[in-house]
Amino acid sequence: MSLSIITIDDEKYIRDLLIDSLHNNFKHKITVEGEASSIKDGLALIKNVNPDIVLLDIELEDGNSFELLNQLETIDFELIFITGFDDKAIKAIKMGALDYLLKPIIESEFINAIEKAISAKSNKGQVAFLNQSNIAGDYYLKDIKENIVLKTIEAIHIVKIADIMYCKSDGNYTTFFLVNNKSILISKPIKYAVQLLPESNFVRCQRSYLVNANFVAQFIRSGSLILINGEEIPVSGQNKDVVFERILQKMN
Repeated sequence: MSLSIITIDDEKYIRDLLIDSLHNNFKHKITVEGEASSIKDGLALIKNVNPDIVLLDIELEDGNSFELLNQLETIDFELIFITGFDDKAIKAIKMGALDYLLKPIIESEFINAIEKAISAKSNKGQVAFLNQSNIAGDYYLKDIKENIVLKTIEAIHIVKIADIMYCKSDGNYTTFFLVNNKSILISKPIKYAVQLLPESNFVRCQRSYLVNANFVAQFIRSGSLILINGEEIPVSGQNKDVVFERILQKMN
């Protein structure tokens, strides 16, 4: 009897790549039962399919995968994480006794991970308890957040949060402006940056701008922020009081 598998990843080409490899290498052992790109759809898919194996990206369209796992009463499937993160994320996953694949995915490693999952499922029938993912999730949220991963067409960038001065969006694209005049453009809206970056440091001062309060040198009451490099960032009228309070709290 073949085992059921689903893939949850916010990048369609990754889902297609994994599904093609499964069809080519595990035709009689694995049945692909569905795919999703978000926490909401992934959670519904897991509950509907009750899969034997789940391929799960850490960063999804509407949050991170640990948020999804925390909504499950038990984890009765073999879980393989897919991640573009640095070694701290991998350490977090290992702490939860969970397998992982590092992007860009090498097919031989993917095949080995699937074979391991098939063997584990056949031998144990059930794997991790929820607290395993909680351990990994806690480590991820508390320690890894000194860095974030930004994915572009050309590369995967590991960026220190402390180096991000501000973010500016243009429709469904957001540019992260870093120290030393560096910038990274990703195909995500500004709300992605809002969810990704810590609220304690970053202030949404206008619809298209998210600013790191640590780089603010002046607050102009007429409606703008002056950064330490001299750049001026607009502040919307309805946000002026809130932004001023947030900046003041940070400076104190």
